[in-house]
Amino acid sequence: MNTWTIAAFEFKRYFKWKQEIISIALMLCGMGFSIVWPYVKGALNKDYQVAVIGISHLPKLEGFQFSEVSPNTKAEVLKNLGDSWHAIIQIESGQVQLTLKEKASWQAKLKLSLQNWQQEQQIAQLPLTPQQRQQITELPEIKMVLLKPEKDDKDEKGRSLFSGAILFLLIMGIFSGFGYLFTGITSEKQNRVTEQLLTLISPSQWIQGKILGISLFCLKTMLTYGLIFFAFIQGAAVISDKPEIGIPVTGFQIFSTLLFVILGLLLVNSFMAAFAATIDDPNHSSRSIMMFLPAIPVGLAYSGIDNAEGLMMQVLSVFPLTSFAAMPLRMAYVDVPWWQWLLSLSLLLACLWWFKSAATRVFAMGIRMYGKEPGWKQLLETFLFPVKHQ
Repeated sequence: MNTWTIAAFEFKRYFKWKQEIISIALMLCGMGFSIVWPYVKGALNKDYQVAVIGISHLPKLEGFQFSEVSPNTKAEVLKNLGDSWHAIIQIESGQVQLTLKEKASWQAKLKLSLQNWQQEQQIAQLPLTPQQRQQITELPEIKMVLLKPEKDDKDEKGRSLFSGAILFLLIMGIFSGFGYLFTGITSEKQNRVTEQLLTLISPSQWIQGKILGISLFCLKTMLTYGLIFFAFIQGAAVISDKPEIGIPVTGFQIFSTLLFVILGLLLVNSFMAAFAATIDDPNHSSRSIMMFLPAIPVGLAYSGIDNAEGLMMQVLSVFPLTSFAAMPLRMAYVDVPWWQWLLSLSLLLACLWWFKSAATRVFAMGIRMYGKEPGWKQLLETFLFPVKHQ
């Protein structure tokens, strides 16, 4: 009962309706600005005026206005370079020449376009047949034969968005949990409130309540921002007159993703709660950097997503310290054998159970220590081996 009381307290401690509404409003404003900004930028940025002498049929280039002028007005155009004209294009000795007043960042885009155009002109002048020109300018076609039905491009895009959202929300959940647990536990330890609390509750109830409450708050944050992210993607598709983007995942995949994410949050927060209790002064402790270790599994899962069928991703999706991030990502791209899914879940549950016990031992030792931090040897022994605390 005490555990759930602490969990409810920790959840309500950081969940404030006013702050929640403000944070969501700010995020929606940021998303709206990202949609409007390209149009504002296009309206504010004027086209660069480029004078073209002795050349015709230049390709259109966004942000540039090409105007053909007579060679007789070349002297006048050069005189106005930098004012009425931003650049002059002409051919000198068979080579395209670009005349500018001074160097600027926009010139690289114009130069690349001219290089491509000149290359096409040189190829067109070669004594080649139409078939030969086509072979030079176009990539050869590769015939692919798939034994299984080919996935729709829209499904592939939806899978990429789904996996990207999982990674983003996991990072958000991990680091929000890191912040709340780190500041909460270290401040409570410095305020010396542990004597009163430990007379009412056991260290096991205290840390498990904290872990459960903060994990629920992190899950709430992830779900809220996940729904906003999905609505933003659909809204952007409607505004740009593109078809709505569907998420090609089944109900079981959604259930599996939530299950692994919840267990992963409990696992990560167990580690962070225990380790935070061993830090005496967060402003001077060299151990604070260790609190960022839980972000490594997400990074490893991200590094293997480009080959979801590979052996590395299979190992990551089964290994209990990385499976909470790797298994949902892998399931978004490939069909995972049921025995691998079951093995991964079993190992993750077993690891969480062991982590919970180990974290309780470290928390019980660290929360009672004032003015010093436990040594690395003592910390490792307490974490790995059950010991009886006095």
